[in-house]
Amino acid sequence: MSKKKGDALATVAADVEADRAVERALRAVVMRREGSSWGDIADRLGISLIEAQELARIAYARLGEAEAEHLRTEVEDRIDGVIRQAHIDLAMCQSQGERTALYRVLLAAEAQRARLLGLNLRPEGDEHAA
Repeated sequence: MSKKKGDALATVAADVEADRAVERALRAVVMRREGSSWGDIADRLGISLIEAQELARIAYARLGEAEAEHLRTEVEDRIDGVIRQAHIDLAMCQSQGERTALYRVLLAAEAQRARLLGLNLRPEGDEHAA
């Protein structure tokens, strides 16, 4: 067997094992939510009690990360909508006061986006600011 085929088979085997681990983790979470004890979960999955607890802990952590990312995406979409509408309104403004108000909205929305994305950097020389 060539080296490329061997590498491809190893990659496929690793992917299959990763899929099985994810499936077991999800089954552990579902069983736990249904009220099964850690011992029952371990018996059904054919693993130790500690492995069952660890699988569920990892699955819960990943679910938390996915939910946080989902919420972050929703908030960013709303900010994009505000910015888009503000630009439309800005093009139709009749007075300087309206333009000034919309500029404030745009700056506030962009500041929110920067904080959401973790881009809120302090300017140089501002180390003592709270």
